[in-house]
Amino acid sequence: MIQRVQSIYLLLVTILMSLFLFSSYAFVTAADSRQLMLHTYAVKIIENGSYEIVTKTLPLLILVFLTGIVSFINIFFFNKRVLQIRICFITVIMIFAQLVLAFFYYTSARNEYQAIHSVLRLPMIMPIVSLVMLIMAYKGIKHDETLVNSYNRIR
Repeated sequence: MIQRVQSIYLLLVTILMSLFLFSSYAFVTAADSRQLMLHTYAVKIIENGSYEIVTKTLPLLILVFLTGIVSFINIFFFNKRVLQIRICFITVIMIFAQLVLAFFYYTSARNEYQAIHSVLRLPMIMPIVSLVMLIMAYKGIKHDETLVNSYNRIR
């Protein structure tokens, strides 16, 4: 059935990854009073009200996009629970890779521009919340699979 609670979790992961795709997750103030904003697609310098892209963060962009798409497609594999479990596990690994890449870009921007002040913003919580929701979806799918297998044993 598509009305399962794990489908809602997977849909929320898709929504969170879509929001994370277009939001800035960190802010860095450099020693020369320039300000940097870290997005999933680029690192931008803000000077005199204009933005200049310093570094494109394509691997992070691809991971965030793929995580959102894969979790959305995973909703429709409700008849193939074993495949759904495997895809959930792969998506969890992808979110861990996102967190590592985001932290890497954040620390490299801090070190490269000798940061005076740096802060991770609220959107950085989105991958962590998505990770928790994927684990909850995994447990729900696993529970459904054991329930179906127990009914097959009764027959």
